[in-house]
Amino acid sequence: MHRSIAAAAAVVTLTATLVACGGSDIGIGKGGPTKNTGSSGPAEPGGEQAPDAAPSSAAAPIGKLGDTLALEGLPGNLDTKGTVRADFTLKRYVDRAQAEVAYFKAPPGKRLVAADFTIVGTGTGTYHDSGYNGAKVIDSTGKGYFGKPGSPTVGESLDLSLILQPGERATGWVIFEVPEDAKITAVTYQMDATGFDEERVGRWNLG
Repeated sequence: MHRSIAAAAAVVTLTATLVACGGSDIGIGKGGPTKNTGSSGPAEPGGEQAPDAAPSSAAAPIGKLGDTLALEGLPGNLDTKGTVRADFTLKRYVDRAQAEVAYFKAPPGKRLVAADFTIVGTGTGTYHDSGYNGAKVIDSTGKGYFGKPGSPTVGESLDLSLILQPGERATGWVIFEVPEDAKITAVTYQMDATGFDEERVGRWNLG
């Protein structure tokens, strides 16, 4: 069964425990190389820009679309032994997305945006998380909107239960529900997002 259908069933079952935070024109920022990242790859269908297949580690937690940022998780989270680190690449961003399953579509006055990530485990410990839990988009006023379950029509979402062994790779989308007139200026991701540790938040500024 398609993961988005399974996600819908899971969310309907757990509706009481989920908290919602808060057209299909594609808004694409321009990815590009920096001194801390790999270079952007060729344009994909629809004019979307994607980086090379194998992202490289980056020391800085701030970049732009197409850049790879090296992030670190909480030590000892879920009794994981070793260090939990991963390289996160923001591959694509869609400013007006459509949900593949009607249950996840945006209500009147709001719209969906979507971010496509590639995550590669680089530490010695296993990374356990929800694929959408640590993701957030930021608008021009500084307000953040957390990711939510569901797949956009442009691709499948990250796994609801993400388990990434050292060296393993995961790729998928996260959708966000934002006000219809919000101007989204950045995408962020925090591993093991259980607090306000800004040192562990990667940020991709959108052009």
